[in-house]
Amino acid sequence: MNIQSLSVCVPANKCINNCRFCCSQMHDAEYRDYFSDISNYAYYSTDMRKRLEYARENGCNTCMLTGNNEPQQNKAFLRVFSEINKSLRAPFLNIEMQTTGAFIDAEFLDFFKTSVGLTTIAISVACLDDDEANRDMIRTGDTELCLATLCKEIKKKNINLRLCLNMNDRILLHHSYTPETIIELCSALGADQITFRALWAPDIDCEQSRWIEEHVTAATKDFIEELNADILKNGRYLDTLEYGADRFDYHGFSVVVDDDSMSQKENKSAVKYLILRPDGHLYSKWDSKASLIF
Repeated sequence: MNIQSLSVCVPANKCINNCRFCCSQMHDAEYRDYFSDISNYAYYSTDMRKRLEYARENGCNTCMLTGNNEPQQNKAFLRVFSEINKSLRAPFLNIEMQTTGAFIDAEFLDFFKTSVGLTTIAISVACLDDDEANRDMIRTGDTELCLATLCKEIKKKNINLRLCLNMNDRILLHHSYTPETIIELCSALGADQITFRALWAPDIDCEQSRWIEEHVTAATKDFIEELNADILKNGRYLDTLEYGADRFDYHGFSVVVDDDSMSQKENKSAVKYLILRPDGHLYSKWDSKASLIF
């Protein structure tokens, strides 16, 4: 089994954001929050250890802290995760976190790096050049969230910075934007890696899928096609991720175009993600309880 990453869902009662394109809100499967019950620590720490070891022994090297909320909402869980990870025969050394960056400051970054062992922060971005528009699309309570300030603090801590661009029409405010101008904006923020994420909408009627249908326009799709063509022409192939996405050196940045963020495409030789839910079990799909592994 080839596994790109293990996604560990950090539990919290309710997300501090309400992203207009949030894929977690597009399906209604409920997972018991087993990990928040401190009285059952002996049980759930054993369950977590087994799942982490399973991923490592199947060749998974990257652990992504994520969830249906922001990982920074639950410091207590992150401490437990770190304790268990360090106890493994072969701990995860590459630990990433997916976040919008809401309410993360220098003190939080110190905690992430020294206590959790974080090596990469992947910032989910809805708009690169307008913080107000970005905050509006992620509908965050952090009214001071500023990409430039956050990215500067991340680089001060020598943490790898990946910008994950959720491709919508607001990213391309001016239709004259080209791949090069997007790269320039990412460069100004100090990015090391860039992921262009094609937004996914299921065939269901919900607020998030309607927003995506409205804001992933023909211009957005044309841009992604233009980007792919320019990467093939002017980029340098680096390697292929376990699940099949190609990574390129493009204008000096590690660039991936992710057109399957929810792992909907079939690949019989690889699993894009393993997902450790707060119920203590591993799954291979974000939107299917039937994908239970154990």
